[in-house]
Amino acid sequence: MDRRKFVVGAGIGLGLAGCLDATTDGASGGNRTDDGEQFADADDPSPNQSTGNATGTDDRPDSERNADTEEREETGDGGDGSERDVTFHSCTRATVTGTFEPDDVAFASTGFYDDGLYGNTMIEDGIVFGEDVDAPFSGTVAFEIGSESAVRDGTDEIVVEIPAYGSDGTVISALTTEQEDYLTAGTTHENPNASACLRNVAPDDGDGGATDGEGDATFEIVRLETNTPIDAGAPLEVSATIENTGGTEGTQDLELIVGHSAERVERRAVTLGAGERTALTTGYETPLVANDQEFPIRLESADDAVEESVLVRGTD
Repeated sequence: MDRRKFVVGAGIGLGLAGCLDATTDGASGGNRTDDGEQFADADDPSPNQSTGNATGTDDRPDSERNADTEEREETGDGGDGSERDVTFHSCTRATVTGTFEPDDVAFASTGFYDDGLYGNTMIEDGIVFGEDVDAPFSGTVAFEIGSESAVRDGTDEIVVEIPAYGSDGTVISALTTEQEDYLTAGTTHENPNASACLRNVAPDDGDGGATDGEGDATFEIVRLETNTPIDAGAPLEVSATIENTGGTEGTQDLELIVGHSAERVERRAVTLGAGERTALTTGYETPLVANDQEFPIRLESADDAVEESVLVRGTD
């Protein structure tokens, strides 16, 4: 199924229309290297998944993690509203139950680590009712991480098997069940445990990007600002100040993470001497969305993380 696939390799430059620039007071910050693809998230006007050193942990295995269920009324183009139950049973299984009419959609997005590098897919695995499967349909659509891409159509259950994109682990990060979101490459339901799931499969970065001999270099985020609120389609601007409060020079990765599904859109290595600061700026052009959307953005170092909530005003 080759509809919309956006796979990005983590490392340097997962940015959309944005970049992470560093202007250092008395220290080197490196050069910008972001040549990522641009894509949009209608439910979260941000590039839609991953986190490296995110705050908070949940080390329980999938079998012990409580399933999160969401029930909402969804209305397709020209159709009657119908209640659908969405449940994220674990990091690798999610379901949506309800009635689906012709042209309704059910797709999954994923985040994964492959050979230590982060990547994701956007509404790559799923079905269009009346096109891929018969419609109308009443029952459950189940998304499961498996070994291959496949759709198994049953009487009251359709199973969408998602291939394991990452050798280190693959996580279902969101579902798209609204046609408007599908057409704008967005998501309708975010997996609330996506960040914790990705932390469980993320490679161990060891010293968080610091080089040997850095000792007690400590990078703190002393300021984080955005130009929120902004109109849909306008650039979101993020600026921050990073300070090495340790007693020796050091190098660390600074990561920009966006959205409820916690997508890392930029990673940048920064070197600071003891007591030195650097100013970072980043941003990307938000997609056009009909309704107001609020979502978090977070900047992380190996030692600190600061999060802000941003508001994008819809076009309606």
